[in-house]
Amino acid sequence: MKHGVPRATGRRAVATDLDGRGDPLFRASERFSLDERSPVPLYHQVEQIILDRIAKAGEIGLKVPREMDLIKIFNVSRATVKKATDSLAAKGLIERNRSAGTRIVRLNVTEDLGRLTSFSEQMQSRNLRASTEILGVELHMPEAAVAEALRLSKTEKTLCIRRLRGTSEAFPVVLLRSEIPAAFGIDPREDFHTSLYDIIETKYRIPIEWADQKIWAGQATAAEAKLLRIKPGDTVLGMERITYTRSDRPLEYVKAIYRPEHYTFSMRLKR
Repeated sequence: MKHGVPRATGRRAVATDLDGRGDPLFRASERFSLDERSPVPLYHQVEQIILDRIAKAGEIGLKVPREMDLIKIFNVSRATVKKATDSLAAKGLIERNRSAGTRIVRLNVTEDLGRLTSFSEQMQSRNLRASTEILGVELHMPEAAVAEALRLSKTEKTLCIRRLRGTSEAFPVVLLRSEIPAAFGIDPREDFHTSLYDIIETKYRIPIEWADQKIWAGQATAAEAKLLRIKPGDTVLGMERITYTRSDRPLEYVKAIYRPEHYTFSMRLKR
């Protein structure tokens, strides 16, 4: 088995819920083989499998098996199961209730603001497949604000990549516009259906070091609404990010407009 999140083994039983009440997220007969040699902790492997099932089930209110049943399904300790479910509860995806049990209360994707990751990497970490629609790729003269953010002269061009992205379960989730200084030499003929960060770092050997990012709530313009398949004026989440390579050189400007029902930003704060 490859290191990472494992796949399920065994067949789903045609049976009732584990405790006989309602539809379950997992069936009683399901068993998963975790990879103990993987650098990914067992609790995180359990969490990712549950996240994947939540995304595929796509139904709020679906029951999550009891702790003792999850121990059997994943063949792990109670501490491992508790750590996985505590993480899911902290993200607001599941809710515990002594009388009603544990149920799914949200389906959307959450981005950890403490880490610099691409959309593809975020989806991969949740065992989801990213879907992409290319809206346009061109070398052009950027807007003045973008040129200033990227520290470009008035004559320097950027490679502008416009994409709609989502998953096999929800599409579209986000409208993305990425602008990279033409001087970096990224070929406009690249396959931008895949991870842009992977292309930059793996193929072009350009390290991504850090980023400045801001997030806001706003209303969708007519053009944004049409692409995101919502109504003009609907609430959206906006994000602007400048990523930097070595020597604090600006590498990419990206503007993202998210459908808020499918996306959440999270951050762990310490005092």
